Amino acid sequence: MTQRLKIFAILAAFLFCGAARAETVTFACEDGSELIVAFSEEKASLTLASGEQVELPQQVSGSGFWYSNGRYELRGKGDEAQFAIGRMAPITCTVKASPGGPLDQPKMQVIQLPAGETGYDMAGELRCYGYEGFSLKELDLGEKGAAGLYIAPANAACALDGKDRRIQDEMAGYVLGARGPFAFFSAADGWNGGLPFVVYDTVSASRLMDDSFSAVGLESASVADGVLTLRYDRTYSADCSLLAEPDACGAAIRSALKLPADAVLPDCRPGYQPAIDMDPAQKTAIEAWPSVIDYPVETVVSAGAEPNITPLAGPMACRPSA
Repeated sequence: MTQRLKIFAILAAFLFCGAARAETVTFACEDGSELIVAFSEEKASLTLASGEQVELPQQVSGSGFWYSNGRYELRGKGDEAQFAIGRMAPITCTVKASPGGPLDQPKMQVIQLPAGETGYDMAGELRCYGYEGFSLKELDLGEKGAAGLYIAPANAACALDGKDRRIQDEMAGYVLGARGPFAFFSAADGWNGGLPFVVYDTVSASRLMDDSFSAVGLESASVADGVLTLRYDRTYSADCSLLAEPDACGAAIRSALKLPADAVLPDCRPGYQPAIDMDPAQKTAIEAWPSVIDYPVETVVSAGAEPNITPLAGPMACRPSA
């Protein structure tokens, strides 16, 4: 995965799905050291450059992630984190790139902008991602979702430029990455355990598709003859409960997902049971909550055509809507 895709997938797993297992991320810090972090639902377990290991409980954060035990603190958003020890000045760390991921690796530059130069009365940070043929820019004011997302020419200076094409899209919250001439933007928040995203054509700056992938993230992304092919576990939010109405709801889900009429759907009981265990008196009401289905797909995208989503063979999952 690319840096941002990896951290979003991990955060989606824990913040939106309540996953119990830990996922490990390596951060490269500005002082040359590396920080290894195992994220789980309730804490972050850090291995410092010295080999020392510390555990930081998760704290309530209005945006991004925040872990602290009073002495050590890790907080951040997207692919970047600030790590501090006691009263020492925090150091900036970014998720270490994983070569061979599904999206292209950009040349990245980050600049700090004072209040006024951001276009707002707040200071901010401008992140610039350079790709072959174009650049993407993301203006961060420290709030949920970017204050500005832009498509710029290749090798454009890392600066706010009124000539850049601004993305005006409620679903586009952050730069997710790019593959060939296609730009990916993720939502600022997850939804029903998935992460909504949009794909744009960087030539016309037009939206080509929107969808939602599960916490697993993108499995693959390839481009051939101007056509983008994606594989991922898609998150589908149904209007009915597969647990409470297996026949009627099952038929509706199979139709919506273009599955065969005899396709076996996942067992929803394990996904609903934790909520039932927390409030047994509401068992019937909880079982009626609409179902969310994760299932593998291949999606083909090209300019001037509707995206073609085809279900694939593979494991499916079911849980109640959030």
